Amino acid sequence: MLSSVHAQDAADKKIQAGLVLGSGINFQKMGTKKMESNGVGFDWTFGTNVMINFTETIGLTTGLEFDFENLKYKSAQLNGEEMKYYFLDSDILSYKDGVGNASASVFSLDSRNQKAVYLTVPTMFTFKTSFFGFWRYFAKFGLRNSFLMTSKTEDTGRDLSSANPSASVTMEGMKSSGDLFFFKSAVGGTLGAEWNFSGSTSLVVEAGYYYGFTPLHTPKNTDVDNAKNSLFADQAGTLTMFNNKATQNQVMLKVSILF
Repeated sequence: MLSSVHAQDAADKKIQAGLVLGSGINFQKMGTKKMESNGVGFDWTFGTNVMINFTETIGLTTGLEFDFENLKYKSAQLNGEEMKYYFLDSDILSYKDGVGNASASVFSLDSRNQKAVYLTVPTMFTFKTSFFGFWRYFAKFGLRNSFLMTSKTEDTGRDLSSANPSASVTMEGMKSSGDLFFFKSAVGGTLGAEWNFSGSTSLVVEAGYYYGFTPLHTPKNTDVDNAKNSLFADQAGTLTMFNNKATQNQVMLKVSILF
């Protein structure tokens, strides 16, 4: 009897809102042969979710989530190409701003750990079962639209302008303006369960997969004479401008409390 009363409290609510915490892994699908994915990256997310219930079994989940992402790349070094960029202090310069700049240094890139923070707005249609005691189950399908807030990179390679250009160094907290695209979107689905443990308060656990279909990085001009790109491939003195290209897939586990 008690379980029926609790479940009915949750089932009757038109709006449920609460906190969400999640983590997962991401995979980059490369669109250039000059850079490679360097294993899986990691995601952390927290924020608020709102579930709008149209009926007892159909609803819409939205909210605001802060995503902390870590993207891992490495230089492909095809045909002896060396990946380079110009930098000044902690700023990675575009090629056109770095070339001929007496104050700029040159870095030879081996691997990159890119850290980004996104503000994400999920828009997921939710299909739920009726309660079985304290439990009900659901599936969600829809979009996660994300807006870039900040990004920094941690690059490992060689500072070619230093006193010891052959030594491997790690450059932390580097900033590359305009490298990551300001918007990304992914379509996906989740499966989960809701435990109504007190009144109309529920604990929700879900696992999902998201397929990214927008570019992670901003397309740029690859012409040597007007290159906005920071990266360039050096093959025995022959320079080729390029921008990193990738889309992203994610697997995520989330836990939330809805009131």
